[in-house]
Order: sequence, then structure tokens, then C-alpha cells
Amino acid sequence: MNQDQVFILHCSISASVRQSIQIAFEDYKLPQDVVETLKEANSISIRPNLSQALKKSLDELRLMQRYLYDRCTIHYGDVHFLHADHFEEARERIEEIKKRALSCNLELREAWSEELEKWKLTVDNFFSPLFSDEDQLALVRAAYMRIFPTQKEYSNPISVNVVGPYPAVIERCEDPQNVQQIIANEASINTEQVLNAARQGAIDSSLSKIAELIDDLDARPAVKVGERVLSDNPKKRGSWQIIAKDISLSATHNPLLSDMAKLCDDLLKVGELMRDPTSGSVRMAAFQRYSDIRQEIADEAKSLLEKADSSKGFQQLEKSIALTGSYQNLLGDLTNCQTKEQLDLLKEQIDTTTSVYKHRAKHLTKLLQKTEEKLLVSDTIAEVSAELQKTIDRKETVEIDF
Repeated sequence: MNQDQVFILHCSISASVRQSIQIAFEDYKLPQDVVETLKEANSISIRPNLSQALKKSLDELRLMQRYLYDRCTIHYGDVHFLHADHFEEARERIEEIKKRALSCNLELREAWSEELEKWKLTVDNFFSPLFSDEDQLALVRAAYMRIFPTQKEYSNPISVNVVGPYPAVIERCEDPQNVQQIIANEASINTEQVLNAARQGAIDSSLSKIAELIDDLDARPAVKVGERVLSDNPKKRGSWQIIAKDISLSATHNPLLSDMAKLCDDLLKVGELMRDPTSGSVRMAAFQRYSDIRQEIADEAKSLLEKADSSKGFQQLEKSIALTGSYQNLLGDLTNCQTKEQLDLLKEQIDTTTSVYKHRAKHLTKLLQKTEEKLLVSDTIAEVSAELQKTIDRKETVEIDF
């Protein structure tokens, strides 16, 4: 397999039975003019789920589908592109989805009677207060009960349908002579346009992630590298692990991000060494490397701004890098702040920049609170000292007069 080859992949999760039903306005026993008004206003009636077990199963499978797409593909709209480097992981995830779908169908098959009773209870609880006439209530109940899937329909309702992965061919024929060549050229042109859009979207997303990472690294001292950024739980990744994975995925489609992907991988390795409980010398070396790698990531981010096209992520990264210097200045100014006037001025500067970066803003806010507390204590001490001095002065005056 060509390691630079790109494939198109589609995985859908669907149910062959009705999942919910919208209650008709007429069944609310409202006056006809109220019903007409609601319809004219395009109001939405109540839409209960027929089976909570079916909904829960579909939600679980669609979450697995989302992980497949997010961690293995880039996309534009509903078209997902899979790089050869992520083929094996994608295949494993698809097999897991199919396997889980089979289990869900088996569970649903066994739960049909219970789910039918739950739906009957839902119908009764909703319509019984609305209908005083037992015959009318029975007709409405029967109508809504007929909507529930039969036992046969409910025996295998969920299906997983996979198309591909098949090669995203973007080779063209210079002089197409027949229908097959014309179709192949048209397919190539259309596919290339969507693939390029997906690549641009992946770069844009990665630049936003890099801006977030720089924000985190600026505000995170070495002693704060812990479970939040590097998780040992495979089901709940740390923030650095998420960012590194996303950038690595984008880099397989965009060589522009290759160096940053390697630096992110180095950051993860250094972070693990910094938490190594067995060797103090290893930890000390990792602490020093952490300081260096933060600067290398910042330098590579600046380099990316010189190569990448302008986008939302580009602008976010540009702002984050530009504010790195002002962040360090604010830290110094807060540490050396001596007066309430200086504090108010710094507060204004912090308020104008907190919308740009999250982690640095959090750190600045904490430092701002500590500075306020320090100044408050200083003011209190000054007031007490002044009162004490007045008391001393009054005592001396009384003694002299006496």
C-alpha cells in the first residue's frame, strides 16, 4: 500500500424502525382556533422517543462513529478522507462498531416486551388526563400503540453500513477520448476540490489547537504537568494528548505540520519523563528539556504563520503568539504592583486579553486576586499603623499637658 495514498470512507449508523413520534396537535384536545394558530406559527409539538433502549443504543454507536471520524479522518462536509497511516486503526474501530451493533440488536430483541410496556405507560400518562371519554381514549391509545415496532421489526433494527475505504483517485487524463475517461476526469476534479478543502480545514483546526497549546505552555510551570494534560486513562485522554493526536492526524495529510507534530510527540515523551518516580536525574533532565521544547514549539508556530494561509485558526494562533510577550509583562507588573491605581490599570489590560487565551487568563486572574489581597492587607496595615500613631500622639499630648 502506498503510504501517501488517501481513501474515502463512509460509515453510517441507522435504524429500520421509527424512533420517535410527533404528537398531533388535534390530540391535545385544544380548541380548533388554538390548533390553527400553533400550526401557522410552525410550532413544534411534543415528540417522545418510542424506545429509550433503542435511542441509547443508537447514541452509543454514533459516539463510536464520531470517534472513528475524529481520530482517523479529515473531512469536508460529510465526505471523510482516510490516510493510509490510519487505515489499521480505522478498520479496528469499524469492527468494534459492527460488533457492538450486533450486541445492541440482541439486547433490543430481548427487551421488546419491556419497551412496549414502557411505551404503553407513556401513552396512557400523556393522554389519560386529556380524554374524559373512555371510547375516545381507547381510539387514541390504539392509534399510538400501532406505531410501536412489531417484535419482528424490533429483532434486528440497527444496521451499520460502510462504504470504502476506496482510493480517492485524483489522476487525470490529459485528452479524454471516451465516456469512461470523461467520467474519470470529472470524478478526479470533484474529489480533488473536496480533498483540498478538507486539508485546509484540518490545517485551520490544527492552528487553533497550536494556539491553545501555546496558551497552556505559557501558563503551565513544569511542576504542574500532571493528569490533566497527560492521562494514564485510555478512555479519557489529557489535553496535550488530544492536541498531539489531532495535529499528528492533520500532518499525515499536510506536510506543513510535520515538524509541529514531531515536537508535540516530543512534548508528550518529556512530560512522561518529568513524572518518572524512579530517577531524579532523568526528571531533572526532562525539566530542562521541557523549558527548551516550549520555546521550540513557539518558534515553529511563528514559522507556520509565515507559510499558512489566513484563516480563523491562523488569526487565533497569531493573537496567541503576539500576546505571549504581553503575558510575561503582565506577570511581572502584577508581581511588582504597589498601588491601587496600578492594579486598576492592569485589570483593564487583563480584561481586554482574557478572551484570547484561556490558560494564561486563568493564571493572570489568580495572580490578580492575590495582588488585590496583598494590597488590601497593606492598606489595612497602613490604616492600623496610622490609627496607632494617632493614639500615641494623643497620649504624648495628654502627658505633656498634664
